[in-house]
Amino acid sequence: MRISLLILLLFPGLASAFWTGVSLELGNTDSDWRFDSDTREAQISELNFQIEEKTDTDLTVGANIGYFDLRVVADSDSAAQTMKFDGQYLGIYLRQSFDISDHVGLQLLFSVRYTTGNESGVDEDEDEADVEWTQSGVEFGVSFRYANLRISPYAAYQDIDGDINGDSTDVFELEDSLTQGIRFDYFVEDSAFIRFEFVTGARNGGYLNFVRRY
Repeated sequence: MRISLLILLLFPGLASAFWTGVSLELGNTDSDWRFDSDTREAQISELNFQIEEKTDTDLTVGANIGYFDLRVVADSDSAAQTMKFDGQYLGIYLRQSFDISDHVGLQLLFSVRYTTGNESGVDEDEDEADVEWTQSGVEFGVSFRYANLRISPYAAYQDIDGDINGDSTDVFELEDSLTQGIRFDYFVEDSAFIRFEFVTGARNGGYLNFVRRY
């Protein structure tokens, strides 16, 4: 974490030389996934790296890659077993910002992500299951800035379409599609900030970000 912070805050050329934004995100969230036979809790820890480019119209085009650990917890009354996975994902996003004043802004975000992973912690003589899903979302938020602090509440609609393939195929989707969240950005300089984010609804948990944007 200290190395990542140094890269983002002390070496601004990393962002300015090739793109207008770069960030590193650490997250830990829980979601309810609805299967055909039951609902299971998906506990996800992830490491996410993002790069982005801003156009003259303030439209930002970005891409992210990440690594995750996933635990799908089956209810005690369910015939399914708790499973653990690790894997990676690749996503793209579009973000449009509108400045209302020097202190108030609006933001619209659209994102798509493809995730795939393999079961971990299984014996050598057992077949590994695999998991994959496609995730898309639309987010609308408003931001308020005062001095070095920016606060950004938002709401997002999310959709997940995925399956777990093992001895059989289990298809799943999100139990709830609406997420509410709030971000707290502390600016250590004009183009770099540390972000604390808290979410509830379709996802419950939080994120820590180290961001540089021009």
